[in-house]
This record gives sequence, structure tokens and C-alpha cells, in this order.
Amino acid sequence: MRIVHRINLDVPAGVEHQFRSLICHDRIQAAFDHDVIYGSRLHPALAPYILPCVDTATSFKRAGRLRLPRRPAFLRRRALARRIEHLRADVVLSWSGFAREAVAAAARDSGIPLVYREGGGCWFEHSQPAADRFIGEIRGAICNTRASMRMLQLKWGYDGPARVCLGGIRPDVWAAAHDTDFARDAASATDNSRRVRIGVAARLASEKGGCLAIHTLEKLRAAGIDAEMHIAGDGPDRAALEALAESLGVAARIRFLGMVADMPTFYRTIDVLLHPALQEPLGNVTIEAQAFGVPVVATAVDGMAETIATGETGLLVTADRPYAHYQRFGGARSVMQSTQVYDPQADALRPAAFAHPKDLAEAIATVIHDATGYARMARAAAIRARKLFAFDRHVQSFIDAITDFV
Repeated sequence: MRIVHRINLDVPAGVEHQFRSLICHDRIQAAFDHDVIYGSRLHPALAPYILPCVDTATSFKRAGRLRLPRRPAFLRRRALARRIEHLRADVVLSWSGFAREAVAAAARDSGIPLVYREGGGCWFEHSQPAADRFIGEIRGAICNTRASMRMLQLKWGYDGPARVCLGGIRPDVWAAAHDTDFARDAASATDNSRRVRIGVAARLASEKGGCLAIHTLEKLRAAGIDAEMHIAGDGPDRAALEALAESLGVAARIRFLGMVADMPTFYRTIDVLLHPALQEPLGNVTIEAQAFGVPVVATAVDGMAETIATGETGLLVTADRPYAHYQRFGGARSVMQSTQVYDPQADALRPAAFAHPKDLAEAIATVIHDATGYARMARAAAIRARKLFAFDRHVQSFIDAITDFV
């Protein structure tokens, strides 16, 4: 079976890393043939991994050396359909690009089945007619959490075949985690004479809650907890976050690391991972950190209840502050921010909100409060993550879903 993957590969973020890990897996290579159609470019950090694993990788925005204009839209749509037909695909797999009208039209025009892989795309705002046209062409939906599946169903009215293929820990990270003793130095992490290191790993964009993390550090310091923060990631909000750290007087206790290639080393050097995102379908960093025996404090939203067993492997903090107040903490309106998120307790949509930094700080203080509790949580995090998020299990569920849908 030949799969044509339609995915944007402009930045090396969570979905893109999941894609490259999946497509290069031996069992995926044995099960399917692969072609990739990307958007503007194939990022240099991804290309060395992806290109050896696919037969072709091309941009649908180009015809040879000619860049096709955005308007009239039928030019790119026709180019995409012709490319798919030329590749003799058995299925088109659209990665997190919900309501991609060009993909839906190309699938319809070529007569090739369309499968949608949901990992965050349906959180964004789209016109309902565009969503309806896209949904009308979907043969099945592969969702990385139950939250992703329910968001697709509740927000957009999708009632077709859907399967949860719970996300997996990337093989390179998985191997490093298994080489790490998850019986972390609990006495060291909870020693009052030692500075606690809080890790944040995310794109520095408003919907990830970076400003809340910095306020949380300030709250911890005000409570007399000697803490520092290492932030892995980059993005459009970096300058604003650096300025916020200066204004709160915690800049000397924060290291902005930028894009980190060696994430295993990052996980090994932190005591707690803080993930105060306003929306999060899966949160790859949360499952990876737990595999290294790092407890996670995160917002109780979307898929976080599936990745974190609150009270056992970390703590989830209720998002009870209205989004209208987010600017008071340095948050900015983002085109990536959904107006609605999934509430797993109610199994319903609710307006976007955020967790107060005071509550996040109290959760971190609880996690590091005593050595015995911390050690128990670290051990439980590692055991659960390594069992539940094994990449081989993720691969097999993906193969089964594609086979069933097509």
C-alpha cells in the first residue's frame, strides 16, 4: 500500500517529530510505501531523517521550479491532485491539517481515499462550510488521544470512523530513557539546601503558557523555595518572555536554551516538568519527561488527563481563570489558540481558560515537599510512561487503523 502524506514540515515541532519517527520505523517501512507532499519547505533539521525513508518529497506549492501563487486557489489544488494521481497512491493521509480544502478537493478529484490524522488541527478556528467539506471526504480519523477524537466530534460534528492511536515516545528518546535509572535522586530534589530545577519544554507561543511558567517561578521564589527554570524551545514570544522575566525579577534564575537537540539530557537535569498550556491534545514532552522519572505539573485540559495520572505521576491543576484575564500575566492572543477546549471530566467543550500561577506553584511545592513522596511519584511516572506510551504499540495501532480504514 502506498501512502501519500500531506504534512507541513516548516518547523521541527511535536507533530513533525512524531511523523519522522513513525515513518522511519522498520515496521512502517515494511508495511507501506511512502511519499510526502509538504508546504513551503522541508526543514533542514528534519530532512536527513525523512528523505531516506520516503520515495519522493515535494512541495504542492511548486510546479517544477515555478512557485504557484495562492490565488486562484484551483492552481495549487489541481497541482496537488495531479501529484497524488501521478504517485498512484492508495491513500492520502493528512497530518493535523484539518479543513484543508485543497486536500479534500484533491482526494475527491483523484478518487483516492482520505484519512485524517488528528493531533491538534481541529482545535484551530475554521469556517464550518470548509470543515463540512473536509469531513465529507474523510474515510477515517486517526487520533493521538481520546481528547483529539472528542474535539473532532464535538466541535465539528464528525461522526465517521475514528480510532485512538495513543501517541508514543520517540524511539531515540525511548532508548535514552531505558538507559536512565528512574529511581531519581529524590533526596537531592527535595533537599532545601539545593536549588530545585523546573523544566519547561514548548514552543514559545502564547497558547503554551510560557508567561504563566515565569509567573510560577516568581511565586515559588516569593514562597521561599529556591528554584530555577530551564526553558527548552523557541518561538515568537521569546523576547516578550525574556522581558517578563526581567520585570518580575527572576531573569537571573531562568535559562532560555532555545531549540534543544539533546532532550534526554534536558530531562535528566530537571526535577519537575511544568506544562501550563491552555490547550494540549497530547503533549509529547509530558510523556517523555515521565519516562525519565520526572513528575509533571500541568493544566487539566484536553489530553493531559490521559498522559498524566494526577496524584500518581504528577499533578493536574484546574484551569479556572477566564481567558479574558490572560493578558494580565503577559499572555497575548494567538491565532493558534482555540476559543474552546475539551474538558475530560465533563466530556464536553468549554471556553478556553488558564491555571493561575499561584496554583501551579502550590502544585510544584507539593510534588517536591518530601523525599518519599517524590521518589514514589518519579518511579510511578517512569513505569507508567514506558508501559503506556511504547512506540511499538503506537506503530501497530497506526498500521491497524490504516488497514481498517482503507
